[in-house]
Amino acid sequence: MKLDKIDKKLISNIYHNYREPLTKIAKECKISRDQVEYRIKKLESQDIIKKFATIFNYSKLGFEEFIIVWLKLKATKNQKENLRKQLKENKNILTYFDCLGEYNIGFDCIYKDKQKFQKELSKILDKNKEIITDHSIFTTTSSIFFPLKEFEIQKTEKEFSIEDSKEKVRLEEKEIQILKELEKDGRIKIIDLAKKLNINAEKALYKLKNLQRNKIILGSRIIFDLEKMNYFFGNLRLKINSLNEKTKEEITNFCKNHKLINALSFGVGEYNCLVQVFFREEKQFRDSITELLERFNQEIISKDIILIQNEGEIKTLPIE
Repeated sequence: MKLDKIDKKLISNIYHNYREPLTKIAKECKISRDQVEYRIKKLESQDIIKKFATIFNYSKLGFEEFIIVWLKLKATKNQKENLRKQLKENKNILTYFDCLGEYNIGFDCIYKDKQKFQKELSKILDKNKEIITDHSIFTTTSSIFFPLKEFEIQKTEKEFSIEDSKEKVRLEEKEIQILKELEKDGRIKIIDLAKKLNINAEKALYKLKNLQRNKIILGSRIIFDLEKMNYFFGNLRLKINSLNEKTKEEITNFCKNHKLINALSFGVGEYNCLVQVFFREEKQFRDSITELLERFNQEIISKDIILIQNEGEIKTLPIE
């Protein structure tokens, strides 16, 4: 699908701010409120927008480990599909995706501790030992999600970070229900949320604001069908020598100001830095990588490129 300028401006405005009132979005896009609602519904009906995803502060909910795993396969189409089904059914796996490059499939997962993760991963590897030939693990220590800069919107958008939190929270039943409903549909109306919780709208709004104030709900993100938009995600994995706070700050500032860099994570594993690029043409991706590698040539020991395609079902909360 070809997006026009208004579509791009609309997407950019709701990318990290999708709970904004339609009237405010309409003012930013210089169209009517009805046009905003019509265009959003159209993008959803055409599966351009796959989901309005809510981003939660996992460490405050007791989930200490946010991990990305890549698998190298030697599998038939049916064997790969069976593996994807297993990943989909695992409540701790937030999303899974096909890869191009050294690895064939990957997944993002969260666990309360390393032991639980290692036990679950061992099960996956053992159950599929005939087709999994190798794997790589990236344990995230911090992540930052940047605004959608590709569409050349001048307005400053929200960005938010995920880092480890020492403070854990105990949620009331109604608060857990709110998180579950937001996981299904991050743009659910307050009146509909109140009905599902069997409370009045004022109380539902108060509880939602309280979850945001306490940084249990960090923000939001639209999940796109990239292929329909003719866009792609590419990951650049880096091993940085002496990854101190100064180097982290310099890399973060570079990524924050780069037009095509969409997210940045630091972590531990074979690589300790992961950069996500949102691009339309292969040359854009190559140029972005070259620019970053030249800027941090002295710090980078090794690098690896993984292109993402065919992202599976996405969930953002492993609470049943």
